[in-house]
Amino acid sequence: MPGRLLALLLVAASAAAGPAASGQATPEPVAAVTVDADGDGVPDRLGERVAVSAVAAVAEGTFGPRGASLYVQDMTGGVAVDLDGVRAPRRPVAAGDRVVVEGTVAFRAGVAVVEAQRVSADGAGGVPAPAPYTAADAEAVEGRLVRAEGTVAGTSQVDAGRALLLSLDDLSIVVVFAFEGQPSAVTYEGLRAGDRVSVVGVAGQYDRTAPYVDSHQIYPRAQADLRPVGLGARAYKRLALGAAGVLLVALVVVAALRVQVRRRVAALRASEVRYDALVERASDAVFVHDLRGATSHANRAARDALGLGPDDPVPPLLDLVAPADRAAGRAHLETVARTGNARTDFRLGPAEFEVESQAVEIDGQRRVLSLARDVSARRAYERGLIEAREQAEEAARSKSAFLANMSHEIRTPLTAVIGFAEVLQAEVGDDHRDLVEAIGAGGRRLLATLNSVLDVASLDARRHTLHPSPVDVVAEVQGVAEMLRPLADERGLALHVAAPSGPVPAVLDAGALGRIAMNLIDNAIKFTPCGAVTVEVGCCDGDAVLRVQDTGVGISEGFLPDLFEAFKQESDGHGRDFEGTGLGLAITKRLVDAMGGEVRVWSRKGEGTLFEVALPREAPAPDRPAALPDIPEAAHADDAAPTSPPLLARAAAGRAPGPVGAERQTARPEPVYALDPPC
Repeated sequence: MPGRLLALLLVAASAAAGPAASGQATPEPVAAVTVDADGDGVPDRLGERVAVSAVAAVAEGTFGPRGASLYVQDMTGGVAVDLDGVRAPRRPVAAGDRVVVEGTVAFRAGVAVVEAQRVSADGAGGVPAPAPYTAADAEAVEGRLVRAEGTVAGTSQVDAGRALLLSLDDLSIVVVFAFEGQPSAVTYEGLRAGDRVSVVGVAGQYDRTAPYVDSHQIYPRAQADLRPVGLGARAYKRLALGAAGVLLVALVVVAALRVQVRRRVAALRASEVRYDALVERASDAVFVHDLRGATSHANRAARDALGLGPDDPVPPLLDLVAPADRAAGRAHLETVARTGNARTDFRLGPAEFEVESQAVEIDGQRRVLSLARDVSARRAYERGLIEAREQAEEAARSKSAFLANMSHEIRTPLTAVIGFAEVLQAEVGDDHRDLVEAIGAGGRRLLATLNSVLDVASLDARRHTLHPSPVDVVAEVQGVAEMLRPLADERGLALHVAAPSGPVPAVLDAGALGRIAMNLIDNAIKFTPCGAVTVEVGCCDGDAVLRVQDTGVGISEGFLPDLFEAFKQESDGHGRDFEGTGLGLAITKRLVDAMGGEVRVWSRKGEGTLFEVALPREAPAPDRPAALPDIPEAAHADDAAPTSPPLLARAAAGRAPGPVGAERQTARPEPVYALDPPC
């Protein structure tokens, strides 16, 4: 109040003296400009043109608050000065200069500002001594140099600069703010929470809303304005804890933060209620216990499984474990203590449970969350499956032994029948020769069927062992083709063999390769009423390739997925058109897979079929890719029937590999491999 009264008296005196002879406004004390008689926090003379006579507290251009180039003060108060409207040239104002500032009163972020149009300085005087700063006198010393001493509560970085929270001796908090890009850089490096410091700077404010009485700040001018006092944080550990508590309270009372905290608390409470409800309604038993097994909580499912009521105490976990499984229960808890988690099966009461435990932190203490799932039915089912598998394996072994025994018992007399039929055929007359030929043909057919059944059984039981050795693929395939040529001639078919002039060497089982070629060529002859059968042999990218194409009856697209299944034929029953057991292609597929190869088939009903087999020329490696390139795009429906298709290159680069084996089938008679003439 004395300061304001003095300011009013000075204003009255200045008004009585009248304007200066030069026509300039008569200088007034600072308090006359910043007076706030109505107490609304805003200068009453807002917008008026004034002249202030004062001393510069900082040098022009060395201080960084936005909207003010320097601060000036006198014995009555201090005010910020905005020099943007002052015309050059003029001498810059130095710290301690006595100046007369003429301009308009403004108000920014809680601070009175004179928007200067004219500034004159005489260079006389000195920097004012800092006034003591307290929270109670913050408004009175605003705009003046002040000195404050307190304890560092913390620092933070914002867009405009870096703030230091200073806890004063009266437990009030003031912000010490260093502007970003200030010519004399001010940093808070080396200051820690709890350090005692003395700060010199301009008292200011940063408050955007009425009543403009909060957010008091001190703006240091240079790094020298911050000076450590005392022994630092370690000597004042208790004071640092108090300052941290005050800082926490100050942050909580900020309006925006208070709203955010309220929202987060509400969300946390809702989350706790939701998760409590989920745990109680979980179908699995949930236990919360310590590392010794002492149970502190059990959900509804756990109580129901143990026959406990809602208010019954839950015994320790190890007491719930069946006596025979106590050792497993103790090992389970020891594993949780050592690794943080464990999963074990043991009995809790009458039922068998799968218990999965996880160590968690609850209220600052290490607890164990255990989920127990009743697996009695599942374990019984699994044991049943194991027993069924063992029985199936025993049945398979019995079947294999039976077939091995029957092989000898049937083949021996059957060989005699076929041999005597051949002898009789040479000795009987023409009237009975047809009967003897029928006996021989039937015997051979029965022997072939028996061999096929035994081969399939052996392959299914994984008892068929391959013996890879160096072999010439061309010679093997040509030998089989020549063996079947009389059959093709008998049916009036042309049998063409296209192969390189030189050998195609490979490391394969010669018997398996011959059986594959025999089955494919024999099938092509059997299912081709007229036309031709073409056999091609070659190699491509490390594979030996066998291609058998006919102009026969073809295969319907609906039967292609079952083509390689044992005992399946497209026409079956007594009215079927072709003889056979349906085992040839099943054996072929199994032999190709056993040698690490792949078989493909394309067919059009009534037009013909193309089989293509690719076998690795070297012994298959464990990392050999299981899939070949995708099948080329479909040909047009009016394409010519497949007689001898052109040799196509491998599928274009970039196509994804397709499935293998029986799934690698389509109704398009288009081969994938281009057979390189020189292998």
